[in-house]
Amino acid sequence: MQFSAFLLLISMIARPAAEAVPQPIDDAHLVIYGNLVEILYGSQNEANAPLTQVVIYRDNEIFSAFKSNERGEYVFNLPVGYVYELDFGGASFVNKRVIIDTQECNGKRAKRTIAMDMSLFRPVETMDYGAMQDPVVRWYFDKTSKEMVPDLDLVEAMMKTVDKLYRKSEKIALKGS
Repeated sequence: MQFSAFLLLISMIARPAAEAVPQPIDDAHLVIYGNLVEILYGSQNEANAPLTQVVIYRDNEIFSAFKSNERGEYVFNLPVGYVYELDFGGASFVNKRVIIDTQECNGKRAKRTIAMDMSLFRPVETMDYGAMQDPVVRWYFDKTSKEMVPDLDLVEAMMKTVDKLYRKSEKIALKGS
């Protein structure tokens, strides 16, 4: 499987026009939504990741924690003006960290949605996942486009790291089967 298209496709993929886009609760919030899926070892397949933990930190303290629904979908609002750290996965998966910097996200004309699908994979006992302490993507407010955009240089760099960890994990997981 070409895992390089691995996790992110986070809003870099176009969502179908028919899909309803959640709206923030007001001009002082940003709405984040998406799907969590599991990449299955030894297969080209992926499956929904139901009831997967999402933890949101603000100022190094837990701001919110919840689980995706039975289909792996999630949606939440964040007050703008802060930097958030989001961890997707919990104990069941190798966690993916995302930074969302909303400090500059102000003004009523700003687009206040981020569609972020995330692919996850299961950890294996003998692997060191320390590299996953780094964020896989950082979102920031672009004043020109007036919307939240991902740091594509960081995405590209982390794609290589995650791809390598996934391949090693898959190899170990399949040997144990």
